[in-house]
This record gives sequence, structure tokens and C-alpha cells, in this order.
Amino acid sequence: MIYSCQTKCCHYIFLGSEQQRACPDCGKTQLRPANAAERAEFFRRYTAALPPRRRSG
Repeated sequence: MIYSCQTKCCHYIFLGSEQQRACPDCGKTQLRPANAAERAEFFRRYTAALPPRRRSG
């Protein structure tokens, strides 16, 4: 599941499990499931970090 840190200065968006208790960036425990806009931002950043695909053929 994708979570968002709710602390005032962090707002880190990350992939975590249901056992996730603290933000991996700031260590605070104010987490919530990410909303649709935050999930879109997470996937945009994730796919931008992937290496470019080579075309075969």
C-alpha cells in the first residue's frame, strides 16, 4: 500500500506494508494511506527513476 507522512514538514510518499508504523524518511508515526493525487505522484516519480527500456528487434 502507498502511504503518506502527515507531519508538517515531511509529506513523504512511500510504498509500505500494513505493519509500517513510522515514516522511513523522518521516523514520525503520523501515517495515512495516500490519496489518489499522492498515488499518481508516487508512480510518476517511480517510473521516472527506472532506466529507459530498450526496444528489441
